[in-house]
Amino acid sequence: MKITSTLFGMAAALAITGLAAEVSAKTLRYAEFGPNRGTRAEALNWFAEELEKRSGGSLEIEFHWGKSLLGTKAVLQGLGDGVADMGSVIGFFTPKKLRAYNMGDLPVDNSDEWVGMRALYELATTNTAMQAEFDANGIQYISNYTTGPIQLICKSPITSLGDLNGVKTRASGPYGKTLADLGAEVQRMAQSKVYQALDSGLVTCNQNYYYSMKAYKQYEVAEHVTELDWGQNMAFGIFMNKASWDGLSDAEKAVMAEVGSEFIDRMAELMITGKDTNKSAMEAGIDGKKISITRLSDEERAALIEAGKKYVGTWSDEAAADGLDGAALLAAYEAAIAKFTANKDANGYPWTR
Repeated sequence: MKITSTLFGMAAALAITGLAAEVSAKTLRYAEFGPNRGTRAEALNWFAEELEKRSGGSLEIEFHWGKSLLGTKAVLQGLGDGVADMGSVIGFFTPKKLRAYNMGDLPVDNSDEWVGMRALYELATTNTAMQAEFDANGIQYISNYTTGPIQLICKSPITSLGDLNGVKTRASGPYGKTLADLGAEVQRMAQSKVYQALDSGLVTCNQNYYYSMKAYKQYEVAEHVTELDWGQNMAFGIFMNKASWDGLSDAEKAVMAEVGSEFIDRMAELMITGKDTNKSAMEAGIDGKKISITRLSDEERAALIEAGKKYVGTWSDEAAADGLDGAALLAAYEAAIAKFTANKDANGYPWTR
């Protein structure tokens, strides 16, 4: 009888413990506008798996892929309102609300995926002005993405900046404005419409990235790539509803921060290896279609970066009008880029060490 009672007590205790663990587990609703495939989805699934494993099962992510919970432009507001616990935010859509964070989209000399994301991550997690901006929107920064460096894919070779004069080019943001200053006839359209525009001759060139050129099969209608390796779009990251963040235990916050930091390395590795793979595949030829690659000379690339500084200055002025010290933010950003460039040059990438 005593043994039976003891076993019963142990079973009851285990049941209560299991129930408590189940109750304490937090399921975080994640609003993701992209589909559950591709490089970013692979990195996000890794993030979710590591978060659950390292938290001992107390943190789980429930993904809502393909805009099923929030549209692309609605994620920032939706996170602030608590419609989702986590989500992927693109700063481009809210230039005033995320003025400081949008510094990640500027055409500065920053074309290394790991260096760029590490630099922006450092600012987003330590800079008081940037953190105040996040607080004002009711969000907590967790980690970052990148598009990778900006290139041109064209129907005819572009070997110098002078070749851009009069060329009909699809482009966007400060990069598009700079190309217009250099003589290109810039048009703006969604990436999904570019294939037809290139095929019909509506545009001759397109501002893009290697993974996206391949994904949209633009190599079928434009056979020449000019490697600009010109900045990146990085005002693009993982954020969390501030109340949901505040509801985490200290241990859970530590795990979230740890995985968020390691996500930078994971995302960079996937982007860099994927870029090389996509580039090689298009050079070799896919279904009989292949690209040729021209790289701008160092002098031409320096001139391109110099031309883009006009819009870096515009951002700084707009930041000042919003009450931010744009010059100080830019100085901190450039210092972080230099710091992580030196780190990479001395030690290599984290996944190769």
